[in-house]
Amino acid sequence: MKVRTTVILFGIFIILFVFVYFFEGPLSKRDQRKDKEATTLFPDFKKDKATKIEAKSSTQEVSLEKKEEGWLISNTDGFTADPKLVTTALDAVKKFTRDNIASKNPEKQELFEVTKKKGLEVKVSDVDENILAHFYIGKTGPDFFSTYLRKEGSEEVLLEGGYVKSTFDKSVENWRDKTIFDFPAETISQLTLKTPEDEIVLKKDENGDWQITKPEKCKAQKEMVVNIGTTLASLKAIGFAEDYNLETYQLDIPQIKITAILGDKEEKQLLIGKKQEEQSQYYVKNQAKKTIFLIGKHQIDKINKSLDDLKKEVKEEKEEKDKNAEGVKTEPHKEEIKDKKEDSNS
Repeated sequence: MKVRTTVILFGIFIILFVFVYFFEGPLSKRDQRKDKEATTLFPDFKKDKATKIEAKSSTQEVSLEKKEEGWLISNTDGFTADPKLVTTALDAVKKFTRDNIASKNPEKQELFEVTKKKGLEVKVSDVDENILAHFYIGKTGPDFFSTYLRKEGSEEVLLEGGYVKSTFDKSVENWRDKTIFDFPAETISQLTLKTPEDEIVLKKDENGDWQITKPEKCKAQKEMVVNIGTTLASLKAIGFAEDYNLETYQLDIPQIKITAILGDKEEKQLLIGKKQEEQSQYYVKNQAKKTIFLIGKHQIDKINKSLDDLKKEVKEEKEEKDKNAEGVKTEPHKEEIKDKKEDSNS
């Protein structure tokens, strides 16, 4: 009798174990995935399939298209879009959910500004012009850190976290790629600063120190040379020229030409041309890119150095002179104290 009871209890245990395993384990996870997909606004959206983004409001309309050379801004003279901004926009579409439904009343869509007339209409398409995502971005939410949004064809007005409109509502200028250079600064093995009159060549030695090899051979200030390389490697523009005419911006015969050799092979070259006096900016060009950029004088000052600026000996001599000058200043002060003591004793 006891054996039979034990067998029955063991059987019940096995059944319960199987039940828990499937429904709290794999089946539960599957249900969770289904629930997640059910709340995702565009569950089938694949950002790697996107080849076109269109954003249209009552004031402007911008279209981006993916080509072999990257994302280009339509109806421009080949302007390139910032790939990071494009990625941010596509990631945002993937993350939209139906978790927070603000309204299902069609009459309130105007209030939330999620209509074609009042909202920012966004379409994302693939290479065959199939719509991957189509939605309207409305006004900011009540906490100022959220945004109303509605999927095309749906009556649900959703409240999404974050200021979504700024991700898509950009002018051509703001979509443009401002990256002049983007490479690891530590890979620079040689730098050349050339003007129509002079040329300075710097090379990194086996110990990672920098040496001036032209117009004379001497040690360079490592910190200053590293700062030039770091600035150059991540250089970003603050604006753009109106066209691509090198002569107009004095880039056909640049004021300064800075060349960086990466490792022993790859070459990066920056041309510095005409100064825009009103805003104290300079027209520059990455030799490998069509675009002519604008950068600030403070950026130029970080990369444009004279031979005396770069020479380590000059820096040491200056420090010695400053030290001696400081000593000269303090000596009279000591003599004054001595004289005062003698006067008081007398």
